[in-house]
Order: sequence, then structure tokens, then C-alpha cells
Amino acid sequence: MTKRAGMLVLAVALFSGLICSATVMKYVNQVSETTVAPVETTPVLVTKVSVPAGGSILNSQVELVQRPVDSIPEGAIRTLEQGEGRVVRTTLYPGEMVMEERLIKRGSMGGLPSLIPKGMRAITLKVDDTISVSGFVRPGHFVDVLTTVDIDDSLGGTITKTILQSVQVVATGREIENVEGEENTKLVPTVTVLVTLDQAERLALATNAGSIRLVLRNHEDLNETPTEGVTLSSLIPQSKRHVELPMPVLVEEEIETEPEPAPPAPQFHVVEVYRGTQRSEVALQE
Repeated sequence: MTKRAGMLVLAVALFSGLICSATVMKYVNQVSETTVAPVETTPVLVTKVSVPAGGSILNSQVELVQRPVDSIPEGAIRTLEQGEGRVVRTTLYPGEMVMEERLIKRGSMGGLPSLIPKGMRAITLKVDDTISVSGFVRPGHFVDVLTTVDIDDSLGGTITKTILQSVQVVATGREIENVEGEENTKLVPTVTVLVTLDQAERLALATNAGSIRLVLRNHEDLNETPTEGVTLSSLIPQSKRHVELPMPVLVEEEIETEPEPAPPAPQFHVVEVYRGTQRSEVALQE
């Protein structure tokens, strides 16, 4: 390499280094300006633990956290005083911002009655893991209620019919039940659903008349589908027993009659007849 070529390479290297240095300095300045710019924040009420539906908010369950103003939706509770003692309409989970729409008006009593809309009723059903869809039923889910009842064999025997559709579950729990004839008690799962008064009557009758079963459905599928129900004889035709009676046989009864009296024996009258010295007898019928 000649001296002139070496000088040219050195000049290009120095020029490239200057360009890279200028680019890096420009990027560093931009990052510094962005970092230095202050972000406006404001306090918002956030849950520290889960608050169940129907429960009241305690100060130990929530805290004030600084959040960027742009990230806070409208209706968020911003002070402890606004949230203290408020009844929760739906379950709040840890780290969730407390929203006004998730709370019931101040002054309302807590518990399940606060979750019942006007015109509706809450009825509790004793269930088991099978009836409650293996324990997957949770508050907020929608279910259909089926009942199975034994009816007259002439009407098809056992029948299963959907009596309620799109029923909302508002609570699940357990209650203590004494088992008859046993000293120990057991915990029975319960499901509480929202129904109208007319639906509550139908559900109470179905519970006493037979067994019930809950069918879980999609949250977005709330359309009702009319059904006629299914009987055991229509499901399994062989289950219907036919009792065929023998055809009646007409039997002529022999009437015992008194035998007709035999005609009386003819009676004869003997007459002696004399012809000269000869004597003979002639029988004459009377």
C-alpha cells in the first residue's frame, strides 16, 4: 500500500467515526429529554385482597396507588373515604381499581339481598357435584334447570323436562345438614339462583316432586329453546312393558234343569169274555 492510499483510508475512518459519534450523541440527548419529562399521576383506590360480592369494603382491603392520569378510567374511586363501607356489587380481585359502577349506593345494606334486582327473588338449591356440573358453577354463570319426575306408566313413565332457562347464579356455598339416623353432620353444596316469583314456585314444586339438574350454558347464549321433554318410553322403547291379557272365552253355562216327568204308564182294564164254554180275557186300555 502506498503512502497516499494509507492517508485516504485514515481519512475515511476518521470521517465515519465522526458520523457515528454525532448519531450516538443525538440519541442520548433524545432519551435524556424523554426521561426528564415529568409524568402526571393521581391517586386511585386499588384492592389489596379479593372482596366478595355483597361484602363491604374495609380500609385494610384497599390502598391508594399513584397511577398515570391517562390510564385511569372515568368513575374510578380516588379516596379512601369514597370507598370505605361501600357494598360490592360483583367480586373485586386483588390489584383491581375500584369503580363506582361496581359498587352499590351508599347506605345500602350488604349481603345477598343487595344483589337481588327489583322484581326478582333468590332461591337456594341443595345440590351435589353432579347436579352442579361437577362444581364448575360459579356466581355470574347462567344455567338451565331440568327436572326428572316419575309419572303414570300410561303417559310414558319417567319424564325429564326443562322448566327454567337462562337462570343466573348469584351465589354458591355450603350448609350443614343433619343426616337422619346418623350422629354426624355433612356439608351440602348449595347454589342460589335469581328467578321471578312464578319461576320460584315452579322450581319449588319440581324440587319436591322429583330430582333436578343444572345445565351450564354460554354467557352469550341466552336464547330460550322450547322443548317437549323426553319420556323413558320414547327414549328406550323396550322399557315400556306391554301386558297382554288373554282374549275372553265365552263359556256357555249349563243350566241345570229338572228332567221332564215320564209319561204315566198306560193302565189296562181286563175284561172276561165268554164264547160258549170258552173263557178268555181281553185287556182294554183306559
